[in-house]
Amino acid sequence: MKKMGLFLLLAALLLAGFRAVSESAAFPAVSQPTASPSRGQSDDSFLILVNRDNPLPEDYAPQLTWLNNGLNCVRADIYEDLSAMLTAGTEEGLRFVVASAYRDREYQQGLLEEDMAILASAGFSRDEAYREATRTTMPPGCSEHETGLALDIVSLDNQRLEEAQEETPENIWLRENCWKYGFILRYPRGKEAITGIDYEPWHFRYVGHAAAEEITRLGLTLEEYLAR
Repeated sequence: MKKMGLFLLLAALLLAGFRAVSESAAFPAVSQPTASPSRGQSDDSFLILVNRDNPLPEDYAPQLTWLNNGLNCVRADIYEDLSAMLTAGTEEGLRFVVASAYRDREYQQGLLEEDMAILASAGFSRDEAYREATRTTMPPGCSEHETGLALDIVSLDNQRLEEAQEETPENIWLRENCWKYGFILRYPRGKEAITGIDYEPWHFRYVGHAAAEEITRLGLTLEEYLAR
Protein backbone atom coordinates (compact mmCIF):
# COMPACT_ATOMS: atom_id res chain seq x y z
CA MET A 1 0.00 0.00 0.00
CA LYS A 2 2.85 2.39 0.88
CA LYS A 3 4.56 1.56 -2.43
CA MET A 4 1.36 2.31 -4.35
CA GLY A 5 0.99 5.62 -2.50
CA LEU A 6 4.52 6.60 -3.47
CA PHE A 7 3.79 5.62 -7.08
CA LEU A 8 0.71 7.84 -7.16
CA LEU A 9 2.61 10.75 -5.62
CA LEU A 10 5.39 10.31 -8.16
CA ALA A 11 2.84 10.22 -10.97
CA ALA A 12 1.19 13.42 -9.81
CA LEU A 13 4.51 15.24 -9.55
CA LEU A 14 5.70 14.03 -12.93
CA LEU A 15 2.51 14.98 -14.77
CA ALA A 16 2.14 18.33 -13.01
CA GLY A 17 5.64 19.32 -14.00
CA PHE A 18 5.14 18.24 -17.58
CA ARG A 19 1.88 20.12 -18.00
CA ALA A 20 3.42 23.30 -16.63
CA VAL A 21 6.04 23.24 -19.37
CA SER A 22 4.07 21.84 -22.29
CA GLU A 23 0.87 23.85 -22.06
CA SER A 24 1.64 27.16 -20.37
CA ALA A 25 4.69 27.70 -22.51
CA ALA A 26 2.69 27.00 -25.65
CA PHE A 27 -0.17 29.36 -24.89
CA PRO A 28 0.73 32.93 -23.86
CA ALA A 29 -1.37 35.27 -21.77
CA VAL A 30 -4.63 36.52 -23.20
CA SER A 31 -6.85 39.26 -21.81
CA GLN A 32 -9.94 38.79 -23.97
CA PRO A 33 -10.95 37.92 -27.53
CA THR A 34 -10.44 40.68 -30.05
CA ALA A 35 -13.71 40.48 -31.93
CA SER A 36 -17.26 39.74 -30.87
CA PRO A 37 -19.29 37.55 -33.21
CA SER A 38 -23.05 37.47 -32.84
CA ARG A 39 -23.97 35.53 -29.77
CA GLY A 40 -25.86 32.30 -30.35
CA GLN A 41 -28.95 31.61 -28.33
CA SER A 42 -28.62 29.33 -25.34
CA ASP A 43 -29.35 25.70 -26.14
CA ASP A 44 -29.16 22.26 -24.56
CA SER A 45 -25.80 21.57 -26.19
CA PHE A 46 -24.22 23.77 -23.52
CA LEU A 47 -25.10 20.99 -21.06
CA ILE A 48 -23.54 18.12 -22.98
CA LEU A 49 -21.95 15.60 -20.61
CA VAL A 50 -18.61 14.28 -21.81
CA ASN A 51 -16.58 11.70 -19.91
CA ARG A 52 -15.42 8.09 -20.13
CA ASP A 53 -18.99 6.83 -20.16
CA ASN A 54 -20.33 9.54 -22.46
CA PRO A 55 -17.90 10.07 -25.36
CA LEU A 56 -18.58 12.60 -28.08
CA PRO A 57 -19.82 11.38 -31.47
CA GLU A 58 -16.93 10.94 -33.88
CA ASP A 59 -18.49 13.50 -36.23
CA TYR A 60 -18.82 16.18 -33.54
CA ALA A 61 -17.56 19.42 -35.10
CA PRO A 62 -18.25 22.64 -33.16
CA GLN A 63 -18.18 26.04 -34.84
CA LEU A 64 -15.10 27.68 -33.38
CA THR A 65 -13.74 31.18 -32.86
CA TRP A 66 -10.09 32.01 -32.23
CA LEU A 67 -8.89 33.92 -29.18
CA ASN A 68 -6.48 36.79 -29.57
CA ASN A 69 -3.39 34.71 -28.86
CA GLY A 70 -4.00 32.99 -32.19
CA LEU A 71 -3.47 29.57 -30.63
CA ASN A 72 -6.64 28.82 -28.65
CA CYS A 73 -10.21 28.66 -29.86
CA VAL A 74 -13.61 28.08 -28.27
CA ARG A 75 -17.13 27.47 -29.47
CA ALA A 76 -18.29 30.63 -31.20
CA ASP A 77 -21.46 30.96 -29.13
CA ILE A 78 -19.59 31.23 -25.80
CA TYR A 79 -17.08 33.77 -27.10
CA GLU A 80 -18.94 36.86 -25.91
CA ASP A 81 -19.39 35.58 -22.36
CA LEU A 82 -15.76 34.47 -22.15
CA SER A 83 -14.65 37.89 -23.33
CA ALA A 84 -16.85 39.61 -20.74
CA MET A 85 -15.51 37.42 -17.93
CA LEU A 86 -11.83 37.87 -18.75
CA THR A 87 -12.29 41.57 -19.38
CA ALA A 88 -14.01 42.06 -16.00
CA GLY A 89 -11.18 40.33 -14.18
CA THR A 90 -8.52 42.17 -16.15
CA GLU A 91 -10.11 45.50 -15.23
CA GLU A 92 -9.61 44.52 -11.57
CA GLY A 93 -5.89 44.10 -12.16
CA LEU A 94 -5.87 40.33 -12.69
CA ARG A 95 -3.71 38.66 -15.32
CA PHE A 96 -5.07 35.51 -16.90
CA VAL A 97 -3.48 32.90 -19.13
CA VAL A 98 -5.68 30.60 -21.21
CA ALA A 99 -3.49 27.51 -21.00
CA SER A 100 -5.76 25.31 -23.09
CA ALA A 101 -9.17 25.48 -24.73
CA TYR A 102 -10.52 23.46 -27.68
CA ARG A 103 -8.59 20.32 -28.58
CA ASP A 104 -9.30 17.92 -31.41
CA ARG A 105 -9.09 14.14 -31.01
CA GLU A 106 -5.59 13.88 -32.41
CA TYR A 107 -4.24 16.47 -29.99
CA GLN A 108 -5.99 14.78 -27.06
CA GLN A 109 -4.49 11.43 -28.05
CA GLY A 110 -1.06 13.04 -28.15
CA LEU A 111 -1.45 14.46 -24.64
CA LEU A 112 -2.46 11.06 -23.29
CA GLU A 113 0.46 9.31 -24.97
CA GLU A 114 2.90 11.90 -23.63
CA ASP A 115 1.60 11.45 -20.09
CA MET A 116 1.82 7.67 -20.39
CA ALA A 117 5.38 7.88 -21.71
CA ILE A 118 6.43 9.99 -18.71
CA LEU A 119 4.91 7.47 -16.32
CA ALA A 120 6.40 4.52 -18.19
CA SER A 121 9.86 6.09 -17.88
CA ALA A 122 9.29 6.20 -14.11
CA GLY A 123 8.61 2.46 -13.96
CA PHE A 124 4.85 2.23 -14.46
CA SER A 125 3.53 -0.65 -16.56
CA ARG A 126 1.44 0.31 -19.60
CA ASP A 127 -1.80 -0.51 -17.77
CA GLU A 128 -0.70 1.43 -14.68
CA ALA A 129 0.40 4.37 -16.81
CA TYR A 130 -2.94 4.45 -18.65
CA ARG A 131 -4.94 4.21 -15.43
CA GLU A 132 -2.96 6.97 -13.73
CA ALA A 133 -2.75 9.25 -16.79
CA THR A 134 -6.51 9.13 -17.35
CA ARG A 135 -7.14 10.50 -13.87
CA THR A 136 -6.41 13.92 -15.39
CA THR A 137 -6.10 13.41 -19.16
CA MET A 138 -9.10 11.83 -20.83
CA PRO A 139 -8.88 9.45 -23.80
CA PRO A 140 -9.82 10.92 -27.21
CA GLY A 141 -13.54 11.61 -27.48
CA CYS A 142 -13.94 11.74 -23.70
CA SER A 143 -12.45 15.16 -22.98
CA GLU A 144 -14.55 18.26 -22.41
CA HIS A 145 -11.92 20.23 -24.28
CA GLU A 146 -13.18 18.62 -27.48
CA THR A 147 -16.54 20.35 -27.04
CA GLY A 148 -15.08 23.85 -27.32
CA LEU A 149 -16.88 24.67 -24.05
CA ALA A 150 -14.00 24.06 -21.61
CA LEU A 151 -10.90 26.08 -20.81
CA ASP A 152 -7.92 25.77 -18.51
CA ILE A 153 -7.37 29.28 -17.14
CA VAL A 154 -4.41 30.07 -14.90
CA SER A 155 -2.57 33.04 -13.43
CA LEU A 156 0.25 34.72 -15.32
CA ASP A 157 2.27 34.50 -12.10
CA ASN A 158 1.67 30.76 -11.68
CA GLN A 159 1.09 28.89 -14.91
CA ARG A 160 1.38 25.40 -13.44
CA LEU A 161 -1.65 23.14 -13.59
CA GLU A 162 -1.54 22.29 -9.90
CA GLU A 163 -3.77 22.61 -6.85
CA ALA A 164 -1.82 25.66 -5.69
CA GLN A 165 -3.52 27.48 -8.54
CA GLU A 166 -6.47 27.92 -6.17
CA GLU A 167 -4.38 30.33 -4.08
CA THR A 168 -3.83 32.82 -6.90
CA PRO A 169 -5.96 35.98 -7.04
CA GLU A 170 -7.01 35.06 -10.58
CA ASN A 171 -8.35 31.67 -9.59
CA ILE A 172 -10.08 32.99 -6.48
CA TRP A 173 -11.83 35.61 -8.61
CA LEU A 174 -12.83 33.09 -11.26
CA ARG A 175 -14.30 30.65 -8.75
CA GLU A 176 -16.31 33.45 -7.14
CA ASN A 177 -17.51 35.10 -10.33
CA CYS A 178 -17.48 32.65 -13.24
CA TRP A 179 -21.15 31.72 -12.78
CA LYS A 180 -22.15 35.28 -13.66
CA TYR A 181 -20.86 34.60 -17.18
CA GLY A 182 -22.28 31.10 -17.64
CA PHE A 183 -19.22 29.14 -16.44
CA ILE A 184 -18.69 26.67 -13.61
CA LEU A 185 -15.67 25.11 -11.94
CA ARG A 186 -16.12 21.73 -13.56
CA TYR A 187 -14.10 19.42 -11.30
CA PRO A 188 -14.44 20.71 -7.71
CA ARG A 189 -12.75 19.33 -4.63
CA GLY A 190 -14.68 16.59 -2.86
CA LYS A 191 -16.64 15.57 -5.95
CA GLU A 192 -14.03 13.28 -7.51
CA ALA A 193 -16.16 10.17 -7.05
CA ILE A 194 -18.95 11.83 -9.03
CA THR A 195 -16.97 13.47 -11.83
CA GLY A 196 -14.36 10.72 -12.13
CA ILE A 197 -11.69 13.43 -12.39
CA ASP A 198 -9.24 14.71 -9.79
CA TYR A 199 -9.80 18.22 -8.43
CA GLU A 200 -8.81 20.79 -11.08
CA PRO A 201 -9.13 24.40 -9.88
CA TRP A 202 -8.06 25.65 -13.33
CA HIS A 203 -10.70 23.87 -15.45
CA PHE A 204 -13.79 25.96 -16.24
CA ARG A 205 -16.75 24.85 -18.32
CA TYR A 206 -19.47 26.86 -20.03
CA VAL A 207 -23.00 25.59 -19.28
CA GLY A 208 -25.10 28.73 -19.86
CA HIS A 209 -26.25 31.39 -17.42
CA ALA A 210 -29.26 29.68 -15.85
CA ALA A 211 -27.50 26.37 -15.28
CA ALA A 212 -24.33 28.03 -13.99
CA GLU A 213 -26.27 30.04 -11.43
CA GLU A 214 -28.18 27.02 -10.15
CA ILE A 215 -25.18 24.68 -10.13
CA THR A 216 -23.18 27.22 -8.14
CA ARG A 217 -26.00 28.10 -5.75
CA LEU A 218 -26.67 24.44 -4.92
CA GLY A 219 -23.04 23.31 -4.94
CA LEU A 220 -23.63 20.70 -7.63
CA THR A 221 -21.51 19.15 -10.33
CA LEU A 222 -22.78 18.97 -13.90
CA GLU A 223 -23.47 15.27 -13.35
CA GLU A 224 -25.63 16.01 -10.31
CA TYR A 225 -27.44 18.84 -12.08
CA LEU A 226 -28.34 16.67 -15.06
CA ALA A 227 -29.43 13.75 -12.86
CA ARG A 228 -32.07 15.74 -10.97
